[in-house]
Amino acid sequence: MEYKKSFFGRTVIDSSDSEELNDNEKIELEYYETRNLAEKEERKYGIEVVKKKDKDEKFNIESKVINNISSEEKVINRLLEILMINKVTPITVDDIISDISVLG
Repeated sequence: MEYKKSFFGRTVIDSSDSEELNDNEKIELEYYETRNLAEKEERKYGIEVVKKKDKDEKFNIESKVINNISSEEKVINRLLEILMINKVTPITVDDIISDISVLG
C-alpha cells in the first residue's frame, strides 16, 4: 500500500519535563499525519510519531506508525494535537490511542 506522510508538528522534552534527562539533554518529538492513498473511504488516515535523541554524539531515532485509524482528517489532526501537547512518545502512543478510543 502507498502512504503519504505530512508533517504536523514538533515538540521537545527536556529536563523540565523528565527527571531522567540532564540539563543539556533533550528529546525531539515529531508528529505526522499519514494517508493511505489506495483507500477510498474507510479509515484512510493515520499517524506517525518520531523520537530523536542526541546522546554521546550518536543520534537515536525511534518511530511508531499507526495507519488507518479514521476516515476523517479532522479527527486525526485533533489526535495529533493531543499527542503533541502531551509529548507522547512512540513507545506509549498505542496505549494512549486505546485509552482515547475507549473514552470517545
